[in-house]
Amino acid sequence: MLTEQRYSNRYIWYVVFVLTIASTVSFIDRQILNVMIGPVKRDLGGISDTQVSLIMGLAFTLFYNALSIPMGRLADRANRRNLMVWGIAGWSVMTSLCGVASQYWQLFLARMGVGIGEATLGPAANSSLADLFTRASLPIAIGFVSAAPFIGQGLANMLGGPLIDYLEAAPNVHLPLIGEVFSWQMVFIVVGMPGLLVALLVLTTREPRREGRLQNSDSSVPAREVWAFVKKRGLLFFLMFTAYLGLSTQGFSLFSWLVEYYVRNHGWTRTEIGLTYGTIAMVVGITGSVFAGWIAGRWIAGGTPDATLRIVMWTSVGLLPSATAFTLMPEAHAAIWILIPVTFLMAMPSGLMMTTLQAIAPNELRGQMVAFYLLAVNFLSYTFAPSLPAVLSDYVFESELALGKSISLLAVINYSVAIVCLAACLPAYRRALAEADTWYRKTDDEPSPAH
Repeated sequence: MLTEQRYSNRYIWYVVFVLTIASTVSFIDRQILNVMIGPVKRDLGGISDTQVSLIMGLAFTLFYNALSIPMGRLADRANRRNLMVWGIAGWSVMTSLCGVASQYWQLFLARMGVGIGEATLGPAANSSLADLFTRASLPIAIGFVSAAPFIGQGLANMLGGPLIDYLEAAPNVHLPLIGEVFSWQMVFIVVGMPGLLVALLVLTTREPRREGRLQNSDSSVPAREVWAFVKKRGLLFFLMFTAYLGLSTQGFSLFSWLVEYYVRNHGWTRTEIGLTYGTIAMVVGITGSVFAGWIAGRWIAGGTPDATLRIVMWTSVGLLPSATAFTLMPEAHAAIWILIPVTFLMAMPSGLMMTTLQAIAPNELRGQMVAFYLLAVNFLSYTFAPSLPAVLSDYVFESELALGKSISLLAVINYSVAIVCLAACLPAYRRALAEADTWYRKTDDEPSPAH
């Protein structure tokens, strides 16, 4: 992470724009299934909510997380731009192949393939941004890119909901070589192909010069040294990752079942909730993510080095009562008004987490720290978050109409854990920041590369 900017403003914000589009496409491809749960259950033989949740979570995370560490190590020594290009092209093809699946196991395998491609983006993108922006400006940059889940969620709902309702009402489509496809299969095919254009767009960017290295070699840091780095900061990582595990689990639990909750419990069509929540996610989610980056950057510049985690702590305090109340509201429109501040607050932590990791890791470990986070946090949250509400509804409350109770119960647990852990880890984070300040002095004095 630079202490002074080495690239033109025009170029670095173009990179932010490109990476935001890439991240948005990744989130659409992984989340589009959420608006099609009913049709998928019907056409795959009446499978249960729990079986659907395994396709949503476990199938995606198996290879997504298994490959996170290898992709992180590759991002720390290889060309990060090219790594992202191949990953985007790969997951886009696999998303379209989900539309060819006609049996449960085929869709499961295709979703695993989506996870393989998406494992490349997080480590490479965040490491690249840390080499383009100063410490004070990095939060706002990552804030824009981290708005992608809400852009993707918004587009998936705004386009996916009406599209699935339209295709459900129309005769099944016949495609060359493939034959007749169900409505949800057509949606997978349609949303997968644009990713190939995004891969070409990433090719227009350049690999940034690496800053803040502890060693001059381009070889990967031995795994034992990576583990030693993590172990030395064990308390910090344990508390921080536990907090984010709670935040991420709750977020994906809500994302996974929000549309189906409104269809079942409030009688809305997928178009109605898709357009409503899609608009909220697009406008409020983007605003929350960017605002978090902006305010964190101002706090850091003003002398509050632990601003990223401190802001997330207070965000969690606000989410505890509001997110708990949301799915307990008996009136659908009143609940939507609560969903607006919930979405704003939920959008804030993601970018701040990536900024936190980039701030305390040397260049040759940045990709691996993101991968370590993905393995420690996202594996558990992506794998179990979609299943938790389903399991609670199926086996505890024993009713498909109990999704709201399940999500609210999870909110109380997850946000309480996050608040306690974030408050406890602030001193350790400040110590890690002080140590990281010594890693950039030698690169700060080197000449800037030509633009």
